[in-house]
Amino acid sequence: MQELQLLELLSRVHRRLVRHLAPLFQAEGLSATEMHVLWKVNRRGALRATELAGDIGIPPSTFTGIFDRLVARGLLERVPDPDDRRSVLVRGTPALQEFIVRLTVAVENELRGLFNALPGGCRERLLADLKLLQDYLEGEEGEGHGR
Repeated sequence: MQELQLLELLSRVHRRLVRHLAPLFQAEGLSATEMHVLWKVNRRGALRATELAGDIGIPPSTFTGIFDRLVARGLLERVPDPDDRRSVLVRGTPALQEFIVRLTVAVENELRGLFNALPGGCRERLLADLKLLQDYLEGEEGEGHGR
């Protein structure tokens, strides 16, 4: 039962943080999902469109509309996949790099205000524990455990 409680707690924290940051994204004319796409592409580089949609957890048909809007804004571009002629790679543009740098400063300032309000040592423990959990889960994915 505690496992489900933990999952629900992580989900609630994520939703509240996204809601808290939403005004920053909206000021840029972006939804939280669009921002998630941009962040992933910036961090991971060129990805297949289908892989990116699956990674974010949205249907490819929904992703197509998001992708089209971000291409129109000059933040992403379509690139043929050299390994599969039927696939398209999603790649960030130089404008994406500039955008991410600018927005990262605003997001970090906003989050710093939230996290600095936590009692001493809590932020560091939380960061260490979540990193440990992430590392564990990433190791599990390759081994197929827990399914």
